[in-house]
Amino acid sequence: MKTLVYFASGNIKKEYHNLDFDKIYLIDDCFKNKMRYPKNIFSDRKITCVGMDCLESIAYLKQENVKIDCLVSLNEGLSEGGGSYAINSDFFLGFVMPLLNNSYIHIMNKRYYQGFPSRVSMDLPYEIIEIDSGSSQYLSPSIFSDYDSAIDGAKVFQMNRLTTNDNEIIISPKIKIKIIHDSIWNYYDDLGAIVISFTQQGQGDFFDKIPKVLNLSKLTISEVLNYCDCHKINKIGFTPWGSGYYRNFIWNLKSLKSDYPSEILLFHLNKNDYKNIL
Repeated sequence: MKTLVYFASGNIKKEYHNLDFDKIYLIDDCFKNKMRYPKNIFSDRKITCVGMDCLESIAYLKQENVKIDCLVSLNEGLSEGGGSYAINSDFFLGFVMPLLNNSYIHIMNKRYYQGFPSRVSMDLPYEIIEIDSGSSQYLSPSIFSDYDSAIDGAKVFQMNRLTTNDNEIIISPKIKIKIIHDSIWNYYDDLGAIVISFTQQGQGDFFDKIPKVLNLSKLTISEVLNYCDCHKINKIGFTPWGSGYYRNFIWNLKSLKSDYPSEILLFHLNKNDYKNIL
């Protein structure tokens, strides 16, 4: 089963039926338009149109057991279409990672984000190889958009997941601490709490509504550790925070008297995150 998911897709195009995929999911707010589409989720042969915000659609795709072989995002409408965050941002791609196959195709245009404050690094725990138009794996970005601004500079990448490296560090003899080059969302079920620190990039309070999520923009490190103590949470995960400044974090761990947490996992997508703590 080969599956393509196009986030912020715009309307369905007849050309999509000719693509060599068994299932195609188009995710876009346009499918919420009751005047055009009586249902916000509907199928046209192998194409399923989903009228949801892209972040909200991840729960639906998980429910449908979707595993993504090709991810497309070319024109989120950040200037004219009501889009509020970048699909190719670190926080979105990290959130969608549990749905991605270990090897998949990624079609995007980094140039599209010029002039927007969105953080689009593509510095991810993957081997990234550009696919040129002469390859049998190549899918022309022009299939997916009629806008020159979306197509000009668009790239097709082969993404191969890297083997996860766990670096154990010693800060306190009471706590096992590991740095993991991976998305925290791949470990959601294993963690008693998830501590995020995403800068505001248009995602609003979406992540704050997810069970087990704590936000470092609203809590201090000391308060997070107290929360673990009160709720007897053994294992907790963090995303990078504080622009790489971790002195207060280290001091709190060295001063910790509680038995909770007993294990802290520090997750990162970008290669040099946590370099000041190693």
